[in-house]
Amino acid sequence: MTMQEARLQYLKWLLNSEQTSLLDEFARKKINVFEDEIAKSWQKFKAAKVQRRSENTPFVTGDEAKNAKRVEFEAFDQKTDPKSTPPTRPSSSLPAVKSEIDDKAVVSALPASDKGATTNAASASVPETATLAQTVLLPTPPVTPPFPPLHSAPTTPMPSPSPSTILRFTVKKNARQGEPFDAEIMIEPHSAKPQLVDIRFENDMGLTVSPPHWRIQGTPTRSGEFTLDVVYSNTEGGQTYVGKLPLVINPDPKTLWKDEPSGDANSTLFWKEDNVHQCVQSQDAKIVAARRRGRSHAHKGTCCDDDFFIEVDPVHGWHLAIVADGAGSAKFSRHGSKVATDAAAAFLKQALAATAGEELRKASADYANSPPLDPQSAKGQTLRNCLYVTLGHAAHAAVKALHKAVDEHPEISHVKELSTTLLIGLARKIGTRWFCAAYWVGDGAVGVYRENRDIVLLGDADSGEFSGQTRFLAAEEVQQESLLRRLRFVVVEDMTAFVLMTDGVSDPKFPSEMKLGELAEWNALWQDIDRAARLHEEGDADSRLLDWLNFWATGEYDDRTIAIIY
Repeated sequence: MTMQEARLQYLKWLLNSEQTSLLDEFARKKINVFEDEIAKSWQKFKAAKVQRRSENTPFVTGDEAKNAKRVEFEAFDQKTDPKSTPPTRPSSSLPAVKSEIDDKAVVSALPASDKGATTNAASASVPETATLAQTVLLPTPPVTPPFPPLHSAPTTPMPSPSPSTILRFTVKKNARQGEPFDAEIMIEPHSAKPQLVDIRFENDMGLTVSPPHWRIQGTPTRSGEFTLDVVYSNTEGGQTYVGKLPLVINPDPKTLWKDEPSGDANSTLFWKEDNVHQCVQSQDAKIVAARRRGRSHAHKGTCCDDDFFIEVDPVHGWHLAIVADGAGSAKFSRHGSKVATDAAAAFLKQALAATAGEELRKASADYANSPPLDPQSAKGQTLRNCLYVTLGHAAHAAVKALHKAVDEHPEISHVKELSTTLLIGLARKIGTRWFCAAYWVGDGAVGVYRENRDIVLLGDADSGEFSGQTRFLAAEEVQQESLLRRLRFVVVEDMTAFVLMTDGVSDPKFPSEMKLGELAEWNALWQDIDRAARLHEEGDADSRLLDWLNFWATGEYDDRTIAIIY
């Protein structure tokens, strides 16, 4: 046996005995040119074998793996041995072995001598009588690398991206319909310095741009999500490109609110008009009042829960204003506010024209003309007692009227379904001074305002245990102790206005109870009202006041009622 044949037999033994770690060492031993060819062929065989293993699963184990490896070696042997003869198809009686490594059917026959060589794998000698097995190997498709070699180049060059795909345009904030907008256009990457040519806005958007400045300005007239074309160039006067700029214009919140009618007296129980305004006047003062249904009720097409009453007594000089705010959680509070207001007004009109009214006029004049003005003085206590039997009893009359309404209407199951606040204001001019008194239960505000000088609150806003809660007119609020605590009065010089308002006005204008007592806040309120309603102009001041009540305040959509004696 020649040296080359011996080495080939040794290689066969290595493959059959699973001692593959020795193969690399064997392949590196170069004796002559022929063995160089063996080494090269082995490396190709090894690479093809790894490729087949990566592409086919599962792998075989045990005897099938050994047989498959033996068959693969024999194929390699016949390629490299120049003395080998072409294989012949084995007899059909020989056992067949299927290799699952490359998923090819291979039929092999192993002579006994080969089996002996396999069992004696530990021996250092290789039997010289070992013969090659005859095999048939089905054609194997060429192995295709999963990726092209690193040195290969694509046949078709990739197009370079255009500037319009490189630059990204954005604005930092959204616009809002109907509000001034001014925003810088941001460019990414930041290192880019393009020249702005134009921005193509949609028709009637209300926005403009003034190249070369990258800013969008104007007052949007529309809302929605827009994608604007940005025309730009890399150099001044150079080729132009078109980029995209996303722009969001939020809708004007006021346009989202519906104004559904509340029906009429035939379709809605205890129906009342949505918006009401009124003006009365005496030789000493004027009273204007307005009530506007809140946006929350208008959106749902339900009735306003507020109510008011104003009147002037020209004979005795009394100026009367009452406002009430029905509880939003009470089923028929819209009727409760009307019942309480009407009952208190009816009682006061009768009382002020009778003996109680005469005694109140005398007590208020004695107090106003006898400084110092101390509510705890004897004249102050006399005046408080007179208010108790007029203003206090008017509040009591309102409570009785609410209970009577429950008895008269079977639709009302409990007096709490009529829950309402009640603010009663009474004023009379005495010489150059004004006497003002009030009964106040619930939220809202009652104040005697003197522009740029002071504000006197005639009561305290009732706050419940939790935010948004308040107290309502009830039997316990008209007991003697509570009435005396809630009755307030003051005498002032040069009164600017005596103002009563529900919380639909006071909450947005005075964000906290502390603000309610600050003169600066009242100055701002008065300037706002006077500028919009022009209270000192003749005619329609109450109508203009109603329009003013439509002011916008985010999150404040309650009914609004205000009465002003000035």
